[in-house]
Amino acid sequence: MKKLLLLVLFLYFSALNAQISFEKGYFISNDGTKTECFIKNIDWYNNPVDFKYKTSINDTDIKTETIATVKEFGVENGATFKRAKVKIDISDNRLENISTSKNPVWKEDTIFLKILVEGKATLYYYLNKDVARFFYETANVPTEQLVYKEFLLVNDQTGAQTTEENNYFKQQLFNNVKNENISENEIKKLTYKTEPLVKHFLKYNNADASTIEKATSTKNKGIFSLKVSAGASFNSLTVDGAESAGYQNVKYDNKTEPTFGLEGEYIFPFNKNKWSVFLGLFYQKYKASQDYGVLYSVNDAKHVEHPSSVEYSGLSLPIGVRHYFFLNQNSKIFINALYAITLNGKFTYESKYVNLDGEAQGNFGVGAGYNFKNKISAEIRYNSGKNLLNNYMPFSTNFSSVDLLFSYTIL
Repeated sequence: MKKLLLLVLFLYFSALNAQISFEKGYFISNDGTKTECFIKNIDWYNNPVDFKYKTSINDTDIKTETIATVKEFGVENGATFKRAKVKIDISDNRLENISTSKNPVWKEDTIFLKILVEGKATLYYYLNKDVARFFYETANVPTEQLVYKEFLLVNDQTGAQTTEENNYFKQQLFNNVKNENISENEIKKLTYKTEPLVKHFLKYNNADASTIEKATSTKNKGIFSLKVSAGASFNSLTVDGAESAGYQNVKYDNKTEPTFGLEGEYIFPFNKNKWSVFLGLFYQKYKASQDYGVLYSVNDAKHVEHPSSVEYSGLSLPIGVRHYFFLNQNSKIFINALYAITLNGKFTYESKYVNLDGEAQGNFGVGAGYNFKNKISAEIRYNSGKNLLNNYMPFSTNFSSVDLLFSYTIL
């Protein structure tokens, strides 16, 4: 376990140093000075309040600029952020905190807005934790929020509650972002989401059909993959006997068994596809025999050795989080943490005096690995000990394993 943790930490810090990606960009200071530089592109999920940069790609001096000193910055072929002092609705749309008022709750703030579409009408996006808002700007309208709010409507007579929507953003678009290319019915059908709003603003700005299709088909898309995996599982097992009844603990031999399974993974579209969640299904088995001691004489604490055997088979359902570190265009390493649920786990413990059928607990795990071209990967995974005799209080087990897995992406 210690060696595996050291390996994970080594890979983590090696990748951290290797993957820092400074990309060509710029920023505009408060006085209007434009500085060409190399910005650390972390593909921001939440809208940033600062960023790190270097004046040249080989510079070791990493500097920081903040929203207080910069009014715009961008990364080449990446995101551009523009500072704006705006009124933003901070209403909470979560059901447990939803308001009974349809009116926005305004707060004045200075924020970086991400530019989604730029032109005669510009569309911006803001996300911070649970607050996701769209803003827009035209030649005649200064930067303002497109208003959308969910609220709770209570019937005064029956007390019945229904969730309603304030869709004032449609009226804003009808008044200020509409031309002969856009019908009133198209605006009525709009939803407060990135893809339809981007399409609307591009159409207003007279973008051609191919540009609209490309822009709306590539934004905010996650990546799903399905992998087949096979490898070896290095298993160890101890059975803790009921010492009050005279049974000694038994340590069984370490065994190497084949393992195989499937894994589905979803890579999130933010933070440059570095984060994912995964769900797997793997087969496990273990079989061994070993003598154990049973108390023969209380007076001299003498134990007599008797044979015992154990056998386990079951399905492990790991659910976890994975983080990637890019080494180059084709290679990346990753670390993950998981919790594995046991399905159809069958464990038997047989001896001269005791025969037990066990129920298995779940367990935690950590791993580290290497991925090549998003197609082939190898991973070392440590699965912490779990009790296979969860339903027998006098007895317990510690079943742990280290898996060496090789995976191939089929989807």
